[in-house]
Amino acid sequence: MIPKSIIKALVGSGKSRVLIQLPEGLKAKSLEIADELRENGLEPVVSGDVCFGACDLKFLKGATTLHIGHSKMVDASNVIYWEYPYSQSLAPAAEKALPLLGRRVGLFTTVQHLGKIREAREFLESHGKEVLTAAGRATREYQLLGCDAAGAISLKGKVDSFLYIGGGRFHPLAIAYYTNEPVVAADPFSLKVETIPPGKLQKEKALRQTKAMGAQGFGIVVSTKPGQENWGLAGKLKGKLEAAGKRALLIYMENITPDLLLPYAVDAFIITACPRIVIDDWKNYKRPVLLPDEASFLLKP
Repeated sequence: MIPKSIIKALVGSGKSRVLIQLPEGLKAKSLEIADELRENGLEPVVSGDVCFGACDLKFLKGATTLHIGHSKMVDASNVIYWEYPYSQSLAPAAEKALPLLGRRVGLFTTVQHLGKIREAREFLESHGKEVLTAAGRATREYQLLGCDAAGAISLKGKVDSFLYIGGGRFHPLAIAYYTNEPVVAADPFSLKVETIPPGKLQKEKALRQTKAMGAQGFGIVVSTKPGQENWGLAGKLKGKLEAAGKRALLIYMENITPDLLLPYAVDAFIITACPRIVIDDWKNYKRPVLLPDEASFLLKP
């Protein structure tokens, strides 16, 4: 099951202990993966913490981390990435989405499906679509991260609609948020298709800003996760808020949830960590939560 190249890299790391880091959808494979590592003379330990993505690395003293299901995002030693590619054909998902797409289509997926994305492109082109794609800051061509939609953003105004083929809603929501273009999301396993109309997320952004309009005290939340930790941005926001006559409190934490932010006596929060905390869950917070760019209206130029 585990590619020979991964086993070779783990054995060659000089560390017998391996910390296995899996996303939720693959944790059922833990025992199978651990058994195979033991067969190759390695000592497996499974990380029981939630793994949100390649930004969320875990480390164990004296061990090599085997990070599964994501591609490299953070420069770190003692980490080996297994992208865990899927063999599922993407052409049926493209066919299901076809009636909802414009003539020019921006096509994206996640790292697990990159090996099959050409099937989807060829299907779309055989049905008269002009397909465009791009790479992001931390991604390859066709690849999308929920926190890196730069590839899709570069196609804004050049396509009639976007097609995301993959599981979950966070990736297509990121395209919709940053481009304000029509997005179609197609699940290659269930073949469920969903349309995210333009404007929906911008209305939610405006509502968040309205709720934060009168805020004077802000909690600026910084994540401990290696790929989300952004002290530079947090420091700039703090300085600008204080220059605008507002109070700012830096809060450093690992998992950011509504319950964990309740005790802080501030009027609103600015989240410098993963954007899905705001885009997906903002309605679950008792006080306004904003992305850094959404706080710009509060600050002096």
